[in-house]
Amino acid sequence: MTKYQKQSLLIAILGVACFVGVGISVGERNALLSAIFLVAAIFVIGFGFMLKSKRRKDGTL
Repeated sequence: MTKYQKQSLLIAILGVACFVGVGISVGERNALLSAIFLVAAIFVIGFGFMLKSKRRKDGTL
């Protein structure tokens, strides 16, 4: 497994964990915590797409 694959896997796991947090927060009826997890998920997934775009431009993907 290459360094890039490990980074991608970690980002994917963090994104899924954030969405699980949203689900648990909604189940507990905690709107503030679910909003925090949702914003965190958007940032994590956006960061993953930015890395992928950068790798494509560099030709390392």
